[in-house]
Amino acid sequence: MRNTNVSAPMYMLGAVVTDPLACEAARTELRQLVPHGRKLHWRDLDDRLKRRAVQAVASFDAAHMVVVASPLNPRKQERARAACMERLCWELGGMGVSRVVLESRTPSLNKRDDELIKHLRGKKSLPQGLRVDIELPSGEPMLWVPDQVLGAMGDAETGEERWMQVLGQSVTRVDICL
Repeated sequence: MRNTNVSAPMYMLGAVVTDPLACEAARTELRQLVPHGRKLHWRDLDDRLKRRAVQAVASFDAAHMVVVASPLNPRKQERARAACMERLCWELGGMGVSRVVLESRTPSLNKRDDELIKHLRGKKSLPQGLRVDIELPSGEPMLWVPDQVLGAMGDAETGEERWMQVLGQSVTRVDICL
């Protein structure tokens, strides 16, 4: 979410799209950026680590998809997430993605995500055959990648565009209106 220093509050949801067989080198590089196996989280990084993180992400053979929903009512964050999730899964399915891994949140929010996926399947808003799983970011460094892209994009929305310039054309943005 971004709701300060932006023209309109927004919710962003992103994904990295890559061949699963090509991820091990990326995982190794990401783990080297964070001591003690913690998650690489944009909001915790200083400028030096942000530069290293975006340079690493830019070096991966990957595409990035970000859905931005606005204007966001901060009290309806989960509604915005659901709208972003629906559009993101649809876009990813259109790109030929067969598996989406969501970052685990709290047990109650994971349950909410599971129910959303079931609802979207029921109304045929998810591409047929798209598998959606939930995993802990501590066990899957590739889940850290969208956080870096979203952080860079959020910073760009506040006028700090240097990080998005490093990521360049690898990021596709889809805007939806709430």
